[in-house]
Amino acid sequence: MSHNKEWVDTTQPSTTTTYSRQVPPGDGEHFVVVAAGTNKGFTEDSFLCYTAKNSSGDYHGEMNAKLFERWLTTKLLPLEEPPVLVINNAPYHSHLTEESHCPTTGTKKRRSNKLVQQCNITHPPHALRPELLKICKENRPPPRFTVDNTIRLWGHEVVRLPKGHPELNAIEQVWGVMKKYVQSSLHHFTRTDLKKRLNEAKLCVTEDVWANAVRRSEYFEREYWSLDNIHDSVDRIIMSLASDNEEEDFTLDSFEG
Repeated sequence: MSHNKEWVDTTQPSTTTTYSRQVPPGDGEHFVVVAAGTNKGFTEDSFLCYTAKNSSGDYHGEMNAKLFERWLTTKLLPLEEPPVLVINNAPYHSHLTEESHCPTTGTKKRRSNKLVQQCNITHPPHALRPELLKICKENRPPPRFTVDNTIRLWGHEVVRLPKGHPELNAIEQVWGVMKKYVQSSLHHFTRTDLKKRLNEAKLCVTEDVWANAVRRSEYFEREYWSLDNIHDSVDRIIMSLASDNEEEDFTLDSFEG
C-alpha cells in the first residue's frame, strides 16, 4: 500500500521521518475488508476489517465461503435494506450447492454412478469411469450457489454480475477511493496505523461518493444494453398505405427487438 515514486522534502535532513516515508521491504500483513452499500452510503454495521491469517477472533484466516456466509447472516441480511444484493463472481461467492457439483477426474466411480442414477440419466450398466464423467458433463445441471440460496432464504434477491466487468460493481469505485487515501496517508506501516487509516478512509467515502459510483455503474450498464441492441418492446404501430386504385390499412403488431 505505497506509491512507487513520491515527492521528497529535500529541505529536511534525510535522516528524519519527514524527509520521506520509510517503506519496509516485503508485502507485510494482509487485511480483509468486507462491506456493502447503496447510493446512500455504507450499509449500517456491514463494515468488517480483520487481519488475514490471524488465528484468533470470530473472523480469521483468508476470506472463504464459510466466513462470507457468516458475515452475510450476521452483518447484512438481518437488515431491512437492501432488498436486492449485487455481487460479483469471487470464489467465496460461488460455492456450489451439493446437487450442482459435477464429478471430476478425482471423483470415485461409485459416486459418479450414484449421481447419474439420482438424475435419472440413461447410461450403460457397466460404463467405465471416463464414460460416466462424460455423461455427467453432458448433463451438467445449472449452477446453484449456497450464497444465493442463503440470500433468498432471508427474503432478498441477488443479482450476479458478468465475469470480468468490475465497472458494473459500484463498490469497486469505493474501494479505489479508500485505497488511494490509505496509500497517501500511511506512514508507519504498522497494523495499528493501517487500521487507523482504513477507518479514516471509510469516512472519506461520503454519500456523494457512493451516489456517483452507483451512477457510473448504471451508465456502463446502459451503454452495454445499447451496444447489444437490446430494447424494450415497441408500442403498437399502425401504418396506412394508400394507392391510386384502393386504400388498405396495414397493422404492424408490436414486436420485441
